[in-house]
Amino acid sequence: MRKVNPRSDFKGLTLSVAGLVVMMLVLSNASPIRGQGAESQARHKKDEAKELAMKITEPFTFAAVGDILAQRRPIGQLDDPRFQALMKVMRAADMTYANLEGQIINPSDPDYHGPQEPIGEWLPITIPEDLKSMGIRVVTTANNQAMNAGSEAMFETNRLLDEAGITHAGTGKNLEDARQPHFGDTPKGAIGVVGMFSIDPTSNADRPVRFSNARDNTPGVNPIHLTPYNIVTAEQMASLRNIRDAVYAHRSEVLAPVAPVPANESLNQLTLFGTNYRVGDNVGSISYRMDAKDLVGIVQSIRDGKQNSDFMIVAIHCHQNSFSYQEYSHDNSEPDFLVELAHQAIDNGADVFVGSGVHTLRGVEIYKGKPIFYGLNSFFNVEISPTYTEYLNGIHQPDDLEVLLTTSRYEGGKLKEVRLYPADLGADDRPTSKVGIPMTPSPEQAQRTLKHLQEMSKQFGTIISIENGVGVINVAQTK
Repeated sequence: MRKVNPRSDFKGLTLSVAGLVVMMLVLSNASPIRGQGAESQARHKKDEAKELAMKITEPFTFAAVGDILAQRRPIGQLDDPRFQALMKVMRAADMTYANLEGQIINPSDPDYHGPQEPIGEWLPITIPEDLKSMGIRVVTTANNQAMNAGSEAMFETNRLLDEAGITHAGTGKNLEDARQPHFGDTPKGAIGVVGMFSIDPTSNADRPVRFSNARDNTPGVNPIHLTPYNIVTAEQMASLRNIRDAVYAHRSEVLAPVAPVPANESLNQLTLFGTNYRVGDNVGSISYRMDAKDLVGIVQSIRDGKQNSDFMIVAIHCHQNSFSYQEYSHDNSEPDFLVELAHQAIDNGADVFVGSGVHTLRGVEIYKGKPIFYGLNSFFNVEISPTYTEYLNGIHQPDDLEVLLTTSRYEGGKLKEVRLYPADLGADDRPTSKVGIPMTPSPEQAQRTLKHLQEMSKQFGTIISIENGVGVINVAQTK
């Protein structure tokens, strides 16, 4: 597996975006103190470090899983010890999180005026109570299934979650609403959550409705827009430029030609037939530029959320690949923007960063004493059941059926330990009716999953020990 250096191919641009974020946040928070009362205002100015710190000092455990996808029936009470062993961990946590991928509707609700028939991933009306039975009390809803049946179904989903007392974030009536943090309570303190979905041009290629991002006056998901750049050598770039120039030589033959090549065009970057290229070291990899305006808005939401809560969750649904030659969304390597985004989230108040969407596992990092889970895979995914054999024999990777349940334990406001519980969606020999439901794996499979996770996380300096089929990160031992 590639050793990820998130700043190798795109260092200058990534850092310039980060600098812009910092500058804009400083300007937006600046309030010059002058005149009467200035001394009092200065004396009562909040300490930023304290505002952005973890504020729960009692022992606190946060549990996180990935996507709840295509769950057609209530499952939380399934009487199988391999399943209930995982539920016991989730229920015991002070707060348990998941990404809810799909829409919930109540066709008999007189206030609901959207589609009555399932479109895309459709979740049963029983799902909110089922989530609660599994210990899940907070979800994000920003993902590629969030707008399957349009805004009416999205509003109905959020309303049903509200009725059930499940905190949710990531979709709303407009961009401001979708982006803002939402809050829930535990006996030990308030939790905040911001959810987002990463969107690049390929995200909208086949199902534009499902990927609807919120705008100033349009409902949808909270987006972080990305511009992908395919990495090539300088020699390859010269060949691409020769192709482009040969094509552009015909501009005079049409009445409305494309714009000419800029006089100050960079020799290290160009766009050819709608695809962006950039010179770099890791040929065949993809580097992403985050939209600066989106990033500023998201970071501000994280800061606002943390200032108004004691524990801040930031989550992303991310399908992006690191390599142009990798099948879409089956990539164990973290795309460069995801590492930068996770770090910025924690720098601005997140206590945990959770990634889902990719149909494999990704590494775990402890950054500034905070956990980052780059990819947890789908925790429930019963959509694979009808074509299980085809699924296993297709393009999918073996770890598509390996998922994680994670717990992060804090004491005195500091992360002490992370535990990684492997779960199996169906690599074992089980009836098709139970494929896609997480179960405690065999000792052999647990060992296999955790060893893979050790290798993927090594690049971040993360040390994972294996104890009785569970991965354990002792934060004091991690760089």
